[in-house]
Amino acid sequence: MKKILSLSIIASLLFAFSACRDESLNPLPGWDPGVHAFTVFDGINFNGNILARPQPYEVANAKNFTKASQNTSKVDLKTRWVSLDNKLTVSKIEIYVRVLESYNDPDGNPKVADLSENGKGKLIATISTPAANRQWNSFSISAQQVYEAYKNASVAYDKVNKVNVFNNPARPRPAGAWFRPAETTGYGSVGADSFVVTWVLTTSDGQVFNTWNPDSICADPTPVSEANSNCQLTFTVR
Repeated sequence: MKKILSLSIIASLLFAFSACRDESLNPLPGWDPGVHAFTVFDGINFNGNILARPQPYEVANAKNFTKASQNTSKVDLKTRWVSLDNKLTVSKIEIYVRVLESYNDPDGNPKVADLSENGKGKLIATISTPAANRQWNSFSISAQQVYEAYKNASVAYDKVNKVNVFNNPARPRPAGAWFRPAETTGYGSVGADSFVVTWVLTTSDGQVFNTWNPDSICADPTPVSEANSNCQLTFTVR
């Protein structure tokens, strides 16, 4: 009887403690709903593996930004947003592009300049009325759009004085082109101008979902037919 009485008292105390617990003090809050996106180059075969960069389909698509005639060059893409629990709806998708220029500093060291200067890029396109959950939205990025966004960009190539990127007498841009392919002579061995495409999702209730930890949803290997996701695409000039 003493053992039964002791167990009853302990059980009563545990129940009382549980009933009086303040959930607002719980250090582990519940999960909120979220959305993510998956973007690919339209018309280029996707091989299903997003964990390595650059992907073969990314490299193949770089031919659409050619050395010459960039006023007609464009890259076709498609994106879709995903809500796993169907609790949020994306009302806007913003497309940003970073431009990375390779050059050699005065000491001959290879450098890469982020022309956006903010690590985020510049807004290039907006999908103002996205299709429903997991449905594709097609869009294009043209060399003309990127140039217009970056035409005033400047870089201190000599580490001191900033010079307009597209009016640099020390390294004139090719005739009929704004962006450069890889070079091995003349200015020296440098890589091609490259472009990093990212996206920002806004939901109908005003939440904004930007790129976060690349080791999480940005590299989710879930099959493309389910909830595949990524956070950026990269291509270059050919």
